[in-house]
Amino acid sequence: MSDAKDGDVHVDNDKVGKQSNGSSKQDSETSLVGQTAEDHLPVSERRRWGLFGFSFITISLTAGLVYGWPALRRNVLLETDMSERTLGGIFTAGAWSTQGGRFLFGVGRDRFGTRSTTGIALGSVMLGSIGVALCDGNSIVLGISIFAMGLGSGAQLCLQPVAGLFPTRSGTVLASLSGAFQISGLVFLVLTSISDDRRYTFGAFSLLIFVLGIAACFILPRGSSFLPEGKASSNDDDAESLESFAEDGSHPSVPAPFVTALDQMKSLEYVTLIAWFSVCVLPLQFYVGSIGFQLENRGDDDGFYTSLFSIIYAGAAILAPVGGNLSDRFGLGVTQGMATLLTAVSFLLLGFNSISLQVHVVGLVCYSVGRLFIFGMYFSNIGKRFEYANFGTLAGLGLLISAVVSLLQYPLIAVAADSHDQTVDWACAGALVLILPYCAWLSRQERQSRYPTTSFASSVKSLRNSLS
Repeated sequence: MSDAKDGDVHVDNDKVGKQSNGSSKQDSETSLVGQTAEDHLPVSERRRWGLFGFSFITISLTAGLVYGWPALRRNVLLETDMSERTLGGIFTAGAWSTQGGRFLFGVGRDRFGTRSTTGIALGSVMLGSIGVALCDGNSIVLGISIFAMGLGSGAQLCLQPVAGLFPTRSGTVLASLSGAFQISGLVFLVLTSISDDRRYTFGAFSLLIFVLGIAACFILPRGSSFLPEGKASSNDDDAESLESFAEDGSHPSVPAPFVTALDQMKSLEYVTLIAWFSVCVLPLQFYVGSIGFQLENRGDDDGFYTSLFSIIYAGAAILAPVGGNLSDRFGLGVTQGMATLLTAVSFLLLGFNSISLQVHVVGLVCYSVGRLFIFGMYFSNIGKRFEYANFGTLAGLGLLISAVVSLLQYPLIAVAADSHDQTVDWACAGALVLILPYCAWLSRQERQSRYPTTSFASSVKSLRNSLS
């Protein structure tokens, strides 16, 4: 009798256990309703927004300083008679380190962690600022200092993966950080407007960067992931939950194929992305390096429109979330095409010597917005299509390749300075128009597959077979 009762109790417990498990699962499913992917991350909302805020401020103060060159150029000309070729060479050195240096920082971030790599980038900016403050018109010292300040762009590559803390808004977050990069182009104008004596302004700026570096030691994660150590890989329940949310929070996502960085580099999408980006970057760099003397040739004797360019360039950052929303809503291909077309229009307008400076303001706006979207979509493309496991390496390699290509900006600046600026401007516009078909192809790829799966070699083989 006792055994029977014990057995009955055991059976009842099993039933209760099953019912409990079932209700627990049901409660778990019910709890997902009305939640977003961020709700399942092991990071508090305050921590997520704190990291984003620090990343935004750091990038705004350090990452794209070199692109405020037109304002610093006029300041340098107050104390020296450097030629446009020399000034163009100094800018090229800084522009190259801004682009190419990020490859090393990207690899360093993936291997050694966010905190230490960001600290090195900030240290480079601090030393470069001291050099600019003390160079006294020495072109070699100024060139080395601008090169060092360009390495501060590595901070952007280290901090952009913070977008991984916002799965449903990663496009908007990445675009916002690209906007922060553009805001940093206003720093030189602000410093030179405060005083013509760079010893005080750039010296004080170096102290500010030092304080920022100290703060980074306490705020940023030690490892490469922005998730807490030991929680970078979520448990099975969290993984199941996250799979139910897509980039826009409405459709189930498809797990990314397990591939190495080398596999991703060999994909057709990555190869074509780097080709598109490299073709865009060369004209973009030439524009900043030559806009000062081009506007002066068109009547900007007092430098008003040169300063206005720096303001418009930085002010365009307010549209960064718009670019992110466009890519989230209409796709990368459409948004990259829009950015390419805007930049082409800016060069087309710049090539007209006879139009008024007021009309050239339209071109300055088109350039600033187009550049913002091009860089924003480049990073968004890698984050969305290739994910964040190899983000630093993939993004850094593309920046390095584009930096090598952009070295051609120096001969272009030299040719433009010899009164052939209209020819160079329109050639740049033509090159940008010629790469628009890539954007249409990318848009089709997005509709077919969420992740790149076809290697470049197999795609070429397939094309060869179809032609034969």
